[in-house]
Amino acid sequence: MTNLSKIYIVGLGPGDPQALTLRGLKTLRRVKHVYVRTGRHPGLKILDRHRINYKTLDRFYEKSGSFEQTYRKIAFFIVNAAHINKEVVYAVPGSPMFAEKTVELILKKARAAGIQCKVLPSPSFVDAVAAEIAPLSGEELIVLDALEQDKLQDYPDRHILVIQAYNRQAASRVKLALSGLYPDNHPVTAIRGAGLPSGKRIVTVPLYKMDRLPFIDHLTTFYLPPVFAHGPAALLHVMDRLRGEDGCPWDREQDHKTLRPYLLEEAYEVLGAIDSSSMDDLCEELGDLLLQVVFHSQIARENGNFTFYDVVNGITEKLLRRHPHVFDSPVVKTADEVISTWQIIKKGEKKKKANTMFTLENYLPALLRAQKLQRQASSVGFDWPDAKGAWDKLAEELKELKDAYKQQVQARIEEELGDLLFSIVNVARFLQVDAEQALARSTAKFYQRLCYVEERAVEEGGGMAGQTLSKLDEWWEEAKNKG
Repeated sequence: MTNLSKIYIVGLGPGDPQALTLRGLKTLRRVKHVYVRTGRHPGLKILDRHRINYKTLDRFYEKSGSFEQTYRKIAFFIVNAAHINKEVVYAVPGSPMFAEKTVELILKKARAAGIQCKVLPSPSFVDAVAAEIAPLSGEELIVLDALEQDKLQDYPDRHILVIQAYNRQAASRVKLALSGLYPDNHPVTAIRGAGLPSGKRIVTVPLYKMDRLPFIDHLTTFYLPPVFAHGPAALLHVMDRLRGEDGCPWDREQDHKTLRPYLLEEAYEVLGAIDSSSMDDLCEELGDLLLQVVFHSQIARENGNFTFYDVVNGITEKLLRRHPHVFDSPVVKTADEVISTWQIIKKGEKKKKANTMFTLENYLPALLRAQKLQRQASSVGFDWPDAKGAWDKLAEELKELKDAYKQQVQARIEEELGDLLFSIVNVARFLQVDAEQALARSTAKFYQRLCYVEERAVEEGGGMAGQTLSKLDEWWEEAKNKG
């Protein structure tokens, strides 16, 4: 037997009663059981004018503890009403398929229940708002929900509309969510009653004043222009153009291997910017490093291997997978427990290396390689109980190197020197010092002092080669005293 239950989902338009379509009005007049999500909408005047009986669902807002709970209850009510009455109309402000969570839930529940749904769209509030703030140079408006604050910073390079900031308190929460990315003086346009013949208000204020407007209500939408001229998509388009047929000859010639030295260079320049404590330099160098990621992703896309979005998707899934204590079953863990869990999960991911959870990345510099392997061993308990064991091992390796030197066996000298360096890395780990960075800083310090000695020698005449060792030592001490 065919289930005859049916839900007509009708859009009332952005506010002006005349925005309701003729088909929507005809359906509202014909169907006996009509429900509207909220009675706080000017478009309902057309229903009153045609003496259409309807029931508002505002009571669900009053009795629920959250909007999410409200939407679920409304969806359940409408689907249940369709079961009982066989045919119902559910009317919503704006257009049904645009920023209407209840409609999304109803469609899902109705499909599972075997109930047929018919959507009758109308002009949305976005059409009305866009008409008020036009022109936008053809740019697409991104609609964001004030109740989903974690998404408010997702599109700083786009034109955005913020809906459901229905009072000054809600607007204040939006302001705080945006303030981490948008400057305080960024222009915000409040549009109240877009599309209405009367009662319309359009005011532009700085971001920090957006919650001080006295007329904010359920008919208010906020518009923000982009804060950045370019976003990730623009970067991808630029790289695609550079690699295109009429692009840059140098960029077009590159492949993964030719770019290898630049990737390493940019990574080290990021480290240099961190050491300099210059945030401007760090921002610039991170951009250069990101370019390398985009460059390699573009080459891979051209070869049919993967895309930039595969890279982003892969690392996002990995972070979710490797942090079950955050995203799955939140349990507070110590840093050591987190590292141990990370290694166990990582081992499960490495199917081709299932026989070991350790890795030896030969492409890394030797000090970094040693640090990483030692951390892996420590994560499974193979480590000294405290720093004393590492210090004792360092002393032992130093003695063995001296013995090898006395014997003048070159192969053994090299081996023992390597063991000593490995022990030094171990001590550095217990001291919570990055051995690679420590050596880099010491090398830079030596360079600065050496340049000072050279400068003094040139001042004296003859350069360094023409000076006595004691004189060079004297200048070296001067360089040390200067810091």
